[in-house]
Amino acid sequence: MLGHSISLINVQSSATLHRLSKKPETPVALAAAEETLKAVKATSKEALRELRGTLGVLRQADEAAPTAPTSGLDRLTELVERARSTGIAVRVRTEGGSRPLPPPVDLAAYRIVQESLTNVTRHADARSALVTIAYGATDVRLRIDDDGQGADEGAALRPNVLTGAGSRPGLSGSGIRGMAERAKAFGGELTAGNTADGFRVEARLPIEPSLS
Repeated sequence: MLGHSISLINVQSSATLHRLSKKPETPVALAAAEETLKAVKATSKEALRELRGTLGVLRQADEAAPTAPTSGLDRLTELVERARSTGIAVRVRTEGGSRPLPPPVDLAAYRIVQESLTNVTRHADARSALVTIAYGATDVRLRIDDDGQGADEGAALRPNVLTGAGSRPGLSGSGIRGMAERAKAFGGELTAGNTADGFRVEARLPIEPSLS
């Protein structure tokens, strides 16, 4: 979560500094600075909220950990808005009718979308992204498409294979690996690789997982 938030703040600040370096008119410059500061404020507030929750669990080591996650797909709108604040046009599409998920699965799904959008904002050089959430009878499927630069040919991540190499940062790093491990822990799978238009991350999470 902290990595996601810090990455967004970095992208938001860098984009605004680039715009200001072109020496726009004062009203334009002030508007750009105000927009960025609002986005940074919201992103840092979210990071602090999650950090306090984590520290609370650590301080109560002798007590049962809370069963409900701090985040889930019901907070997807906030996540998407933060990604949009970096200048990427992010859309969300829901298929099959949304419904409550078991808390651990809900959190895993949220984290996969979060990490995918982090990679898009940091590495993809994309203009747009589409997040698709498809609810099935026995699973939930996630697909995050972007129109960015993709990875080197042949650097796709196969189901349950946690390594890969490519010029696109994050493909062989802990981000993709972490997402794949999350999916695998619930008996699901995750793939990532190039498409004709950019890059895609796709995951399947059983609704009633068998934790490994």
